[in-house]
Amino acid sequence: MMFISYILALFMVLSGIDPDGDNNGTIAGQIMDARNLQPLTGATIMIDGTDRGTATDREGNFLIENVPVGSYNLTIRFLGYRTVRRSNVIVNPNRTTTLEIRMEEELIEGEELEVRGDFFERPRDAIVSSHSMDFEEIRRSPGDLVDIQRAVQALPAVTSGSDQLNEIIVRGGNPGENLFVMDHIEIPNPNHFAVQGAGGGPINLLNSYMVREIDFYAGAFSARYGDKASSVMNITLRNGTGDRFRGEASMGMAGAGALFEGPISSNGSFIFSARRSYLDWIVPATGLTAIPNYYNTQGKLTFDLGSNQTLYINGVYGNDNINIEGGDQAGYGRGAENLDTKNSQYIAGATLRSLWSDRLFSFTTLSSVQNNYFVEVYDLPGRDIFFTNNSVETENTVKTDVTYLANKNIELSFGASFKDVNFQYDLVNEADTLFTYDQGQEDQVTGIYDIYPEYRVKVDVGSYKTSAYTQLTLDLLRSFRVTGGIRYDYFEYNDFSSLSPRLGFSYFLNSDTSLNLAYGRHFQSPAYNDLVANEANRNLDNKFTDQYVIGLEHIFREDLKFVVEGYYKEYDDVPVRRTLTTTDPLDFDDGTFLNAGSAEAKGIELFLQKKLINNFSGIVSYSYFESKAIDPRNNSTYNWDYDHRNMLTLISGYRVRFGGKDWYERMKSKWWFHTVSWLPFMPSDEFEISLKFRYLGGRPFTPPVYRPELREWIVDETQALNTERYPAYHRLDLRIDKWYSYRNWNFVIFFDLVNIYNNDNIWSYQYNDDGTVDEVLQFNTLPVGGVTIEF
Repeated sequence: MMFISYILALFMVLSGIDPDGDNNGTIAGQIMDARNLQPLTGATIMIDGTDRGTATDREGNFLIENVPVGSYNLTIRFLGYRTVRRSNVIVNPNRTTTLEIRMEEELIEGEELEVRGDFFERPRDAIVSSHSMDFEEIRRSPGDLVDIQRAVQALPAVTSGSDQLNEIIVRGGNPGENLFVMDHIEIPNPNHFAVQGAGGGPINLLNSYMVREIDFYAGAFSARYGDKASSVMNITLRNGTGDRFRGEASMGMAGAGALFEGPISSNGSFIFSARRSYLDWIVPATGLTAIPNYYNTQGKLTFDLGSNQTLYINGVYGNDNINIEGGDQAGYGRGAENLDTKNSQYIAGATLRSLWSDRLFSFTTLSSVQNNYFVEVYDLPGRDIFFTNNSVETENTVKTDVTYLANKNIELSFGASFKDVNFQYDLVNEADTLFTYDQGQEDQVTGIYDIYPEYRVKVDVGSYKTSAYTQLTLDLLRSFRVTGGIRYDYFEYNDFSSLSPRLGFSYFLNSDTSLNLAYGRHFQSPAYNDLVANEANRNLDNKFTDQYVIGLEHIFREDLKFVVEGYYKEYDDVPVRRTLTTTDPLDFDDGTFLNAGSAEAKGIELFLQKKLINNFSGIVSYSYFESKAIDPRNNSTYNWDYDHRNMLTLISGYRVRFGGKDWYERMKSKWWFHTVSWLPFMPSDEFEISLKFRYLGGRPFTPPVYRPELREWIVDETQALNTERYPAYHRLDLRIDKWYSYRNWNFVIFFDLVNIYNNDNIWSYQYNDDGTVDEVLQFNTLPVGGVTIEF
């Protein structure tokens, strides 16, 4: 951190030579109808607390120039539409902050009704269990290290995996059940060191500084989305600036990198970023013996093609590798002691948005996504390789989504997709011998208990998936909204087809309160690596969930929202390994899976959010749930793996603006200020301190039994599953954000202190061959700092 600090101090000294001058920025954007995406002409945009404002032109565009640097709240009004509020709009020196705002027609009408609007986004597709989050909320979230997947773990529906991984686990479910969509491109796993067949990893591949907003759907989501059992994260990237070239350099947990954006023609813009890890540059200071190496690039082009058509082109590439010897570190080794892993991933796609009329629009997407995995696990000292995984998974997709507005009360959506999939696997697990040992003499072999043959998978499979859906939304009597849909999916490899009904209902008691109900059946095909693990797995069916949700949402005031929801979620046809269905704990695992799993989860969730509009922001998030599964060995019920029961998250932030205060400006003009201003509690133009406390009830586990004659830990055939629980998880995180504005420059410094009181949160236990047991801990106290220099 001292190295970063000296560089920062140098930049501050250089930029502070002429701190005066034009220290203003611009707010610009477009206002459109949320239903048909047509521009709204004459909408008014006002900066709260000032007399500054403007109105949109014929194209729905607006521009407010010469706005002093700082954070502002906006109010947007248009006759017949619900007033929209935007909080914490950041204005930087000599830069344009660009917004895209969608306005909904007001459903509730009445002579005495005051349409005041609020600061909360609402995904139009969602009836229940949805939450929108913009970039500033992602960036400011304490302990989440500017990671979009970690940020949504503050929601009551989301269970975190380990601290080391950012997996999203929803409502008692399992890893790998979340659908990631980025600008209409479906992504299997957007992470470095991705967990194959799941959705998590230690470090997100996507650059959060390119994200405009995310919409998260925690259950009973619309027919537009499919092939995932639990949830959807819809990621919308921002477009590059169209007025001038600008850039930023940053260093933080995700690496060191740069971002550039600007116009590339009169009708186009670009945004591009590149990042790489830097621990290998400072390895002596880290104390680590295994250093993760990774880099990624990401870009987006936007072209206005005229005639109401816009083209978006996205590209992402990432590469990572690590060598671990002598034990897993930070979750990169997935429990293996000695391994080499080398992975790469690319994401490419183009989306054409077409506004055919004020009643019809469509999105058409072509995309290609590929994940390359390579792992070698070996014994020391002779590097005897006993496991190898060299695999490639590719998806090439074409899809279209169409929306037709029959009238102001009837909306019809429909779409289809074709996905060409290819998976190549070369996997070898060497033959192994299970010996018997003399219990009185260490390492004295007395015989052979069993010999396990070599396990090998070598396939190159081409297949395809198809899907189609239709959805109807009705606004009835100005107080009711009903959404119904049906989705069809087919996967050629296992010859499985499904129909998934979806239904949602909202009753608007008034403009601030709604009662919401929804039902959905959601199918998910088995992971590719599970399907090819054995030829018999071609007979697997897709698992599915039936989800029922009821909720009440109330806006207490423009910046304060409360949501309570109850849900019931039932799993059927869950694939489980054949070895987990037999009574022999030492069965040879030949990769066979069976649709022998079933489970249910039910719970209640409370969510209270205070938006940042002046100084204070906060979140109270609580859920109580039970998640139980059926043991396929004997049909008994047991607590499922992520049955935490109680989850509580408390977040509080306070922001104060020192800029403009006489005493601060005098201090800021001193030469010495720039050499110490990086210290955490030194004042800044804007200063924010945030705290997050998270509590999870103990996760259930099955304690194995040690067999000294085999030097193995096993789960006995008569042993009940998940009868014990790990200690409860809890930690407190602190984050400090500091903004400094100079002429043509802007500096943002952050400090994240994860697990302040250094609680030993146990993720699991390591059961050693000699019969001893070690604790596997999650993050201890972890200080993280970062800086962004914007120009």
